[in-house]
Amino acid sequence: MVASTGTRGALQATGDSTGRSSGSFILPLLFLSFILPVYFQLAGLQLSGYRMVLLIFFVPAMIRWFDGSGGYYAPDYLILGFAFWTVLAIVFHHGFSRWEYNGIAFVEATGPYFIARWLIRDERAFRAFVRWMFIAVLLMLPFSVNQFISNNSVLLDLFSKVGTTYPIIPLEPRLGFFRAQGPMPHPILYGVFCSVAFSLVWYVLGNDRSFTYKVSRSGGVVLATFVSLSAGAWLAIVVQLGLMTWKNVFAFLQKKWNMLLYMLGGLYLFLEIAADRPPAQLFAAYLTFKKSTAFNRINIFVYASDDVIRNPIFGLGFNPWTRPRWMLGSVDNFWLVIALRYGLPALIFLVAAIIVIYVILGRAQLPSRLENYRLGYLFSLTGFCIAAVTVHVWDATLCLLMFLLGAGLWMVNAKEESDQPQSEMKQSDRRRIRYTRFGPEDT
Repeated sequence: MVASTGTRGALQATGDSTGRSSGSFILPLLFLSFILPVYFQLAGLQLSGYRMVLLIFFVPAMIRWFDGSGGYYAPDYLILGFAFWTVLAIVFHHGFSRWEYNGIAFVEATGPYFIARWLIRDERAFRAFVRWMFIAVLLMLPFSVNQFISNNSVLLDLFSKVGTTYPIIPLEPRLGFFRAQGPMPHPILYGVFCSVAFSLVWYVLGNDRSFTYKVSRSGGVVLATFVSLSAGAWLAIVVQLGLMTWKNVFAFLQKKWNMLLYMLGGLYLFLEIAADRPPAQLFAAYLTFKKSTAFNRINIFVYASDDVIRNPIFGLGFNPWTRPRWMLGSVDNFWLVIALRYGLPALIFLVAAIIVIYVILGRAQLPSRLENYRLGYLFSLTGFCIAAVTVHVWDATLCLLMFLLGAGLWMVNAKEESDQPQSEMKQSDRRRIRYTRFGPEDT
């Protein structure tokens, strides 16, 4: 489902200017709030900086979606379906006793998505989004490097003097260094958050720039991701690098992405037949720092999947999932958590939205300048989605995913800002110019 010609006209007439004027302060406000570690309690709600921003701009964003100025796309309805099903699942299991969780969960699932749909409707707004995400990563970087070396969380210590902050997670060193948590609740969340910027910085901010420029900027993102010492975050970077390499090596092939999908599908079938355990377990076993972690993830997948099969419609809510007593209750797989907590319909809604985004953007006929924008966007989204198989994401990192999903749909009907037909420009010039005996009035 794509926007009609009339909708595109309305977008050009009103949406762009509105998006630019609003985005001039909402985008930096949102991304700076993502990296603020302070929160407070109000009427049973845990409110942080980014949650306040989402609550303030949720209604305006929905109004801008309802007026049709940005068009209507299938992922819009699928994201709404995902959010409504999560609420329904919690009400099914716990009644309205979890009303505060349901309210915040609904806003975190839909707010970032529809704010992105409202604000990002052209190339300029998309570039501003990437720039502010990059700035957020850079602002966290020196504090994270310091924690990586000294194990001192300057950010959390500093903000703890003015309010309640996330607790510092005591984790054992890796590779002789300490895991940087930044202003996030966990090093994993910090690392995954930073990793999303890699391809976007390379292809969007680095578009038409020198190789040195791209490496210097994207290198900062890699460093920020590295100091989290999170295998899941590193995986996101590796996936993006792999896709970038594939694109360059097989640039001469028209169907290179189809070939990659066929190869990955064939590899999965081969492992399913030839390996002594499911591919998902192999994936978990080899993408970890320690064998004990791999063993734990395999057991999580086995026991939690069984619970999903036994409770396919509404999941388990916040009820305990079946596991041995010696296992912790955390589930290091975002997609599995969605199915386990809310049921398979919630997972299907969310995954379907992502697949549809790939399909409609892959088929979009873009001007040559915007091809790199699409690559950066899809590569970053792919890295996030694959990393989410090995980690669970929540809080600001989850909101970043939802924002990212809504941030790329403008490209479906995008035109370069300089693509106005010459004939229209000439006609416009002729209408503006008024001649007198002294020459054109404009002179």
